[in-house]
Amino acid sequence: MSALLTQSEADLRDAAALAVELAAQRGAKARASVHHEGIAKIAVRGGAVETAERSGTQGLGLTVFHDGRLGSASTARFDRAAIERVVEEAMLIASHVQPDADADLPPAQLLAFSGPAPDLYVESPRSPDGLLEAAQVMDAIASETVAADNRLRAGESVAVATEGLWALATSDGFCRSIQRSNDARWSVMLAQDEGGSNSAFCQTQERSVDALLPAAVLVERAAGRARQALGARPIASRRCPVLFDPRTAAILVSELAGALTGNAQYRKMSFLPDPIGRAVAAPHLDLSENPFEPLGLASGGFDSEGIAGSNRAIIRHGVVEGLFLSTFSGRKLGMSTTGNADGFYNLRLTSSAPSGDWQTMLDMLGTGLVVTEFQGGKTDPASGNWTQAIKGLWVEHGCVVHAVTDVTLASNLPAMLIGIRAVGLDVERQGAIRTGSILIDDMQLGGKG
Repeated sequence: MSALLTQSEADLRDAAALAVELAAQRGAKARASVHHEGIAKIAVRGGAVETAERSGTQGLGLTVFHDGRLGSASTARFDRAAIERVVEEAMLIASHVQPDADADLPPAQLLAFSGPAPDLYVESPRSPDGLLEAAQVMDAIASETVAADNRLRAGESVAVATEGLWALATSDGFCRSIQRSNDARWSVMLAQDEGGSNSAFCQTQERSVDALLPAAVLVERAAGRARQALGARPIASRRCPVLFDPRTAAILVSELAGALTGNAQYRKMSFLPDPIGRAVAAPHLDLSENPFEPLGLASGGFDSEGIAGSNRAIIRHGVVEGLFLSTFSGRKLGMSTTGNADGFYNLRLTSSAPSGDWQTMLDMLGTGLVVTEFQGGKTDPASGNWTQAIKGLWVEHGCVVHAVTDVTLASNLPAMLIGIRAVGLDVERQGAIRTGSILIDDMQLGGKG
């Protein structure tokens, strides 16, 4: 058993199965989800340990289906008495809600009783000593970087290790569990000159320590981001092309995926209504989903209903081919679940249009704005009207001229998706999403004057 965990997969499966069994004794169908997680974190700044934490969470969630009614309750304990109380509470809640024919377990034949289960766990050195050493190495590199540039200051260097277990059981005899690992490192750097100061960070996250970005890369990227934001100044309002770097581009992809979820569709809160078979993005764009990527940060053999996802195209040549549906949202739309009760799995945006590395994308931008950070704004989910205050860089003839401040971008997401000219080969992964930088030919920039 892992040093970060105090329960086993068998313990979680037993707790989930017991909850379902006790619900059945009350005449209800049920689904029980049980999780257990251990976390260790160490942060170092200036050679001193700033934070050393060890924490853990666990819980059991039960949903019962009785006489067309649904009730849910949860507990942080796995003993029989606690599970009996959860069953009682869920049954009580169900007795007070209105019946809904769509609120029921999925058909048993859809459950992933067997099938591919991608590897989500890697044995890695996750001891406190190992985390401390990793944070100290980053901190030492940060100190060397500061010594070479008096505009810089070192922030915290952080190493985190997480291991977790999850089990799911249903009244149809489904009972499976998985083990997951997650390792993360990040570096925070600050930059200051006569015009002001700012901070930036760089993070790497994988399921294996060996797959993380090297410490020197993390520190240098954080320092570079902090330096490039110095000397920021306003620019005049105008229309111009805009290049979203891979980190901000991933947020645009997330907005697109969110509009294709079952909940957004059946509630009529999507700026892409009835999208199947409809062109919603530039014709050179494809968006694919892969639940089975080994060690993917958003991989899984089944969702929280026990349904497997599939390796599929969501958008092909700009046309929507699939949605992200749970059993409930699928029924509301007259469709079948896609195994996405917990949202989307690993997504990747690709393009057949000409593009290239970061410098190539700057050359394609020519003269315009690079977006490096969203600072606050809103999206109207129904209309797609989109406004964001941003941090970024002003570029002329493919060269960065200066950082910008007091800038707002305003547009409409459907128009933005159609207006995407290129997706860069500078691909990064941000959680569940992989994309390169995204170039949009024409947007409204609000600045000074």
